[in-house]
Amino acid sequence: MKERDYYFDNAKCALMLLVVFGHFLRPYIDSVLWVHSLYTWIFFFHMPAFIFISGYFSKKFYERGYLQKITKKLLLPYILFQLLYSVYYFFLYDKQSLEFELLTPHWSLWFLLSLFSWNVLLLWFGRLPKRMALPLALLLGLTGGMLEAEKWLSLSRTLTFFPFFLLGFFFEKPTIERLFAARVRIVSLIVLAGMFLLIRFGFPDLPQDWLYGSKSYDTLGVSEPAGMMSRLAIYVASLLMMFSFLSLIPSRRFSFSVLGARTFYIYILHGFILKYLHETSFPDFIMDVHGYPLLLVLSVAVMLVLGSKPVIRLVRPLLEWRLPKWRQTTS
Repeated sequence: MKERDYYFDNAKCALMLLVVFGHFLRPYIDSVLWVHSLYTWIFFFHMPAFIFISGYFSKKFYERGYLQKITKKLLLPYILFQLLYSVYYFFLYDKQSLEFELLTPHWSLWFLLSLFSWNVLLLWFGRLPKRMALPLALLLGLTGGMLEAEKWLSLSRTLTFFPFFLLGFFFEKPTIERLFAARVRIVSLIVLAGMFLLIRFGFPDLPQDWLYGSKSYDTLGVSEPAGMMSRLAIYVASLLMMFSFLSLIPSRRFSFSVLGARTFYIYILHGFILKYLHETSFPDFIMDVHGYPLLLVLSVAVMLVLGSKPVIRLVRPLLEWRLPKWRQTTS
């Protein structure tokens, strides 16, 4: 049996923590400058890195039945949780009517639609030489900002983030391992720290909407040429930060490594907890006591709960469309 590669489990675990933490920071970014800078710093690279890793693990796209497999894995859970979130929001926000829009994903569910679309795009791009495929993907990402699709079918995000997915698809593990050199890791620490300082003191008012990948250039208030140049600069910064982050990830197994294999569950489910807390007095409490570091502790707790064996066994039938095996150890 092939030994599990804990490097990617550790990377996904760390990135998932940044995803949850970033979402918990969202209500405070307009009030606290350093929180806005931290939030922006996180969003520069956490989803690009997640998408890059997803592309890395999509190398079997050519195998028979692969498309059917990802349809079952991604689209069926998307439809189900789109409905569940619609019902949840109906009660949480005390809406007058139940709203179910299949083609406009709720909040974080965009990733499921985009991930499916990226895998489909591999049917064409994956067969091209990378020297041709990557520039074409970059062109798609730059021109995607001309669309006014916003959240519809997650089309804007699909095009914007596709270069990261395709880059991960073409990457091989030996190339990634070059990042583990001691001097590379030292430079990576400097890069990540330097980028935070640059964001904090050089661009404190940088609109975070640029990093979501869902807004058109017109919505962002710039012309198409200026928007493409700005997005290209963001691509460069995101790639630099992404590889710097990945170089710092350890390869050995830790007690938390198992959570890296369960990030799909944590990602889908954490919105139920987060959206509820944001409707309570919890955000006001955090602001009153300046308890922003507590949000990191809460993020860890959310991951531990949602990545626990009981939760995985309970939710597995909804995400994997199979009955839980109660005596089977969840990996």
